[in-house]
Amino acid sequence: MEKGFSANHGRKSFSMSPKYLIPVSTFFCALLLMGAVRKRSAAVAPPSDIDSPYTLADSPYSTADSPRSQAKIQVVFALDATGSMSGLIGAAKEKIWSIAGSLAQADPAPAIEIGLIFYRDRGDQFITRRVALSGDMDDVYEQLMQMTADGGGDSPESVNQALNEAITKFKWDTAGSTYKTVFLVGDCPPHMDYRDDVKYPVSCKLATQKDIVLNTILMGDNYNAKKIWRDIAQCNQGSFTQVNMDANDIQVNTPYDDQIAQLSDRLDDSRIYYGNAEEKTAYSAKVSKSKYISSNVSSNVKAQRAEYNTTKAGKGAYYGKKELLENYKDKSVSVEAIKTEELPDEMKTMTVAEREGYLKKKVAERDSLNKELAKYVKLRQEYIEKDLKTRNAADVDSSFTNKIYKSIQKQTEKKKIYLKADAKY
Repeated sequence: MEKGFSANHGRKSFSMSPKYLIPVSTFFCALLLMGAVRKRSAAVAPPSDIDSPYTLADSPYSTADSPRSQAKIQVVFALDATGSMSGLIGAAKEKIWSIAGSLAQADPAPAIEIGLIFYRDRGDQFITRRVALSGDMDDVYEQLMQMTADGGGDSPESVNQALNEAITKFKWDTAGSTYKTVFLVGDCPPHMDYRDDVKYPVSCKLATQKDIVLNTILMGDNYNAKKIWRDIAQCNQGSFTQVNMDANDIQVNTPYDDQIAQLSDRLDDSRIYYGNAEEKTAYSAKVSKSKYISSNVSSNVKAQRAEYNTTKAGKGAYYGKKELLENYKDKSVSVEAIKTEELPDEMKTMTVAEREGYLKKKVAERDSLNKELAKYVKLRQEYIEKDLKTRNAADVDSSFTNKIYKSIQKQTEKKKIYLKADAKY
């Protein structure tokens, strides 16, 4: 992960000799012109302290007055990754897909971006590690898979630094219609004795300025942490939740998980990409990432992933911009318009008619896969609903997934984003 940075700019004063004076009207015209140029530049310039590079063409930044055709939800999880947090890290790995799937239920479907920041303490292997906000859940999840709980020792942790970086080092959207939140999750209070540290009250004020809601989840019963977690949540109308050290995790394994997992693998393999050499390389890495995830997680997690990737919110990032079957099906690209060298290798020697026939066959196969997948996803959800009704209602209500979802569900209403269904599991 790259480190953020800041810079202080000094100012110079000067005086002007009478011989350089210009007419007042000319002077003010120049000022107005300079102001217009600066205003325009500020509207498009992204901050320089973000986690991943991007071009202006791909920038998600917009002003509050800019029209937006799709609602947007941005969530950053600040997770304690010290040795006592194995339950938390395990819950995050098991539940991030169901959390994303829960958020995808809004109608109309929102754009969803999730980011992560793991924190430990000074003297540990790292103080913080960031995973940039992204709509590509495979990318976020792959990096989550690499994280284990380790380090720590003394009770306080580098909570102050983690909270400040969560607010200042991510690519937060500037549109007033975007719902933005940080979930701070851990069991220990911050070090308040570090001099070169931004204390949490300062970060709370920054969050308010940036319209970022701060939610806190306390694991365990540390008295000092509880007081501070409450203070942080109250500073910007967030929620405070207390759970046990296993994160009150609920997992429902269904008889349909294996079948969904197999269909998900086939859907992963059905993706066909086109484009220049650089684009093909990038998408090849995307496919490899999916295969890595699929070979290293349970059928239950694969089922959650498959369900999210078939939603309107998840589908775009799952396929990407240059997936040939999706683009051919929605008629955003024609076979004739693609250069031969940009086609997949298996299509380069085909005639135009053969290419058309090949794509129609592949599209039909994918449609069949999606139809079968939808059937099993529905059966899985029906099974889960029945299972949850047999459990203690208080346990379900206080589960890690539900607490996060209920907090977001209530807060997004202020942005006119309505999540009317129950949490996914």
